[in-house]
Amino acid sequence: MESSSRWLLLIHQIPPRPSSVRVKVWRRLQRLGAVAVKNSVYVLPATEEAREDFEWVLREITDAGGDAVLCEATLAAGLSDDEVEDLFRAARRADYERLAAEARALAEVRTDAEADGAPAPELEGLRRRLRETV
Repeated sequence: MESSSRWLLLIHQIPPRPSSVRVKVWRRLQRLGAVAVKNSVYVLPATEEAREDFEWVLREITDAGGDAVLCEATLAAGLSDDEVEDLFRAARRADYERLAAEARALAEVRTDAEADGAPAPELEGLRRRLRETV
């Protein structure tokens, strides 16, 4: 990205019905690692990958009859870069804590497949989610 902007903001308005669109967008934003800085305002670091991800979400929103805008931003007041970084840290910390709890629970339950050397499907799911979280 050639801009000196540090953040990308996705600002959206989604119709209340059907509610499935709101849920789908929220889940996608969660998977991308975006954090909400205000109602319907999500932020990611300004990278080409994040821009592409937000552009996909923007298209989903507008295709569903909503409105969205993607902005490059530097924070001037009200919220500092450090505070936004803290939002990301808190969100990822919660993700890692969930993964660790699930891994501990899985370690307590050994399956026949694991005894044969084949990884349990649950283990593959944990590995996938860990890669996504990282």
